[in-house]
Amino acid sequence: MKNKSINAVWHILLLCTTAVFVLLSCQKTEFMPELVGEEVPYKNEASQDVTQLLTKHSEAKVFLAAWQKSNIVALIKAAGVNTKVTILVPTDNALKQVGITLETIQKMTTEEAADFIQFYSFLGDLNQIKLGKYSLMVRSMLKNKNYRVPFYDNTEPVGRRYDIYAYRHYLAVKDGDLLVNGKSKGKLAYEPATNGGVYMLEKVIEKPTMTILEALIADGRFTFFVESQRLSEEMFYKKMLDDIEPLWGYRMSKEEFLSYYPEARAPYQRGWDVDSGPSYNEAPNLTLTATFAPTDDAFRKAGFNSVADILAFNAKRGDVRYDDIYFEPRGAYPTDTLFSFHRNWGRVFATKDPAYGIALSNNTVFYSNDLDPVLLNDYYVNVGGPGQVQYAYKMPLSFSKNANQIQMKVKEAEQAPINIIDTDINTVNGPIHVVDNLLLPKGFKLK
Repeated sequence: MKNKSINAVWHILLLCTTAVFVLLSCQKTEFMPELVGEEVPYKNEASQDVTQLLTKHSEAKVFLAAWQKSNIVALIKAAGVNTKVTILVPTDNALKQVGITLETIQKMTTEEAADFIQFYSFLGDLNQIKLGKYSLMVRSMLKNKNYRVPFYDNTEPVGRRYDIYAYRHYLAVKDGDLLVNGKSKGKLAYEPATNGGVYMLEKVIEKPTMTILEALIADGRFTFFVESQRLSEEMFYKKMLDDIEPLWGYRMSKEEFLSYYPEARAPYQRGWDVDSGPSYNEAPNLTLTATFAPTDDAFRKAGFNSVADILAFNAKRGDVRYDDIYFEPRGAYPTDTLFSFHRNWGRVFATKDPAYGIALSNNTVFYSNDLDPVLLNDYYVNVGGPGQVQYAYKMPLSFSKNANQIQMKVKEAEQAPINIIDTDINTVNGPIHVVDNLLLPKGFKLK
């Protein structure tokens, strides 16, 4: 299961009605597309190494300059004597479009050049035969120590619960084009090397710099979505403190309340932003997933003309309270249910093993080429771990296509499929897909 060369494993769709076959270990949550048909034999007949291939490409002089200025060859050798590397190489014209020229490279330090090259490089020999219509994840050589994710290779000290984050590329092929993170980078152009291989790119890969939350805020189209959750959280704590005050005889602070009830309500940032909770230094602090973000117009279509309207809806329909019999917080807001489908795959309804709770989270990083009914409609969002197989949680969303338009809805809901109007807004923890309506579960009424 562990492969240091290519950090991706094939995932078999779970279609059996009598049993769930779990091929991923309990901590491996990266996506692996289905292996279809017999494996095609591949024989590498290359006679040149990666550096020699780069040298012969007259349209890749800028990338070659960065390669030569960096210490990338030493870094590859440090990974092992026989280590192979695959390079995603943007052409000079592609780099020029984003302002990177030979002069830019000349001004870089050795470390800056190394970072630039490592972002486009990953260890392993990934030939084009291994790519298909669904995304195959590879981890670049470039890491960011500010982010930690659940361990994958577990090659670090025994007992450590996380891996340092490596920038990921999700590769696929569609209509003869190479897709990276759901976006076409030009025609598939691969050359094998004696120590790996080279893919030529007609467009650059933009390195994500923001978390999901930061990207949602910066975009400007999702004010209702973000602010209603932030302010509902504030409303929750005010209600708790209001209810407790006459029972306890004084007005406690939010911090004191959380010291008694640390899990009373999950922070709205969790899963979207860097987690800075109590175990900040010992555990993963970044959740990798896809988000289906409704625009402000989507809320207006549903009858909410302002964030205040959403808060009023929560206040009227919610049952948040401090229980004076059991002395604990109870209840939720209706938007907690709605937003669970937009940002957490409807896990609010996930089946739970009575003894062990919800099964382990499966991969939910899906780019636009992965939003396919064949791949996802019978996919298990949570599966594996100590729980029994009958408590695996199947995909609650149904994906479809109307011509080239990707659509989705909550399964069994009365609502017609809604449109995904913008896709693959890449962030450090996964893609944002934009939807033009709210996802309504079966029986959910807005009025």
